[in-house]
Amino acid sequence: MARRPSARSHGKEEVSTDINLIPIMGMICILIPLLIYAFKFYEIKTQPVTAPKMGLGKPALPGEEQKKPLNLTVIITDRGFSIKQEASVAGADADINIEKKTFKDKNGRPFVDYDFPALYSKLMEIKKKFKDETTINIGADMNIKWEVIARAIDASRIQLKKESYDDLDSYSRAEEDFDAEGKAKLLFPQVVFVVAD
Repeated sequence: MARRPSARSHGKEEVSTDINLIPIMGMICILIPLLIYAFKFYEIKTQPVTAPKMGLGKPALPGEEQKKPLNLTVIITDRGFSIKQEASVAGADADINIEKKTFKDKNGRPFVDYDFPALYSKLMEIKKKFKDETTINIGADMNIKWEVIARAIDASRIQLKKESYDDLDSYSRAEEDFDAEGKAKLLFPQVVFVVAD
């Protein structure tokens, strides 16, 4: 049904009261591409993790020995990192504590931070001993910030060019190591979140 324009009579002249939407529509047509262009550069990063598995694992075949899992676990506390492993598999190095450390910034001022270079170096040592191990459990106290947890996950997932780093600056600037096919070498790619007791 066609709409009649409304008009008011003022003497002999008629004045239209319709709203002119053309300027608003023009502005919206300009804003939409600008918003799309602005959000094109917004990148969402995801952190792949695995849910904890329940059960005893795959049963051994007749005549085959059941292999015990390493059960590699990193717990993050206010004091630093605590690395735990199955004692019957890892031996004497089953429990390792890495305390927070004092580093120096670019201006030489000291600051205390988690010792991510030592964590990475220790995980590389463990990987060299247990080459087939791909799973790492990561847990944290309730008051630990997500930034610290994410940095710990990064330290445990990807291999860097060197096997160990002494200071936070060289570790932070280190590049990933790649294989002959150009794929990133993985340390412990399957990250499982656990509850810290």
